[in-house]
Amino acid sequence: MKIKILIVSAYFLVLIISLSFLLAGCENKDENKAMDEKISKLEKEAEKHLVYKIQEQQSYFSKHKTFFKPPDERGTNSGYFPPIFGTQICYGYYTEINADVLSKTTIDAVYSYAVQDYCNGKWGFELKSYVGAVFAVPITGDKQLKTLSIVCKSVESFAPPSQPEYINGVVKCPNKTTKVY
Repeated sequence: MKIKILIVSAYFLVLIISLSFLLAGCENKDENKAMDEKISKLEKEAEKHLVYKIQEQQSYFSKHKTFFKPPDERGTNSGYFPPIFGTQICYGYYTEINADVLSKTTIDAVYSYAVQDYCNGKWGFELKSYVGAVFAVPITGDKQLKTLSIVCKSVESFAPPSQPEYINGVVKCPNKTTKVY
């Protein structure tokens, strides 16, 4: 009798453990879906912000014939302060101006980045990085300049992409990135 009770108890224990693993698996599936949605939302926000920064550089250049370097915007647990784009958790925004920007013999350019930064202490996931550029290039047969821009998204997570290039009248994304704007 004791052996029967022991076998039945072991059976129920195995059944309960199996059921808890099954339910935990369902919970993880929902958690994974929620995490994927959060990552997608964060990446879309970063893309939107970087496109805005690139458009602002183009507008500024059309009025002032130069680019500007805004302050770096590191993400914090409550977003950057002062918040340029509202709360930007998980991404930091950085800008580099071409070292030869004052030279009249090279193409002027400004590069802006959105890279994973402080994420409220949560580093269990990786976000795609973005790089954008605005190039001031001469108009053929004219002394005027026009701007060409691009925004690229990294294919690999967490790897800051290289700078876009302007070659023979074409602006292109660096390797391991895709054009998003």
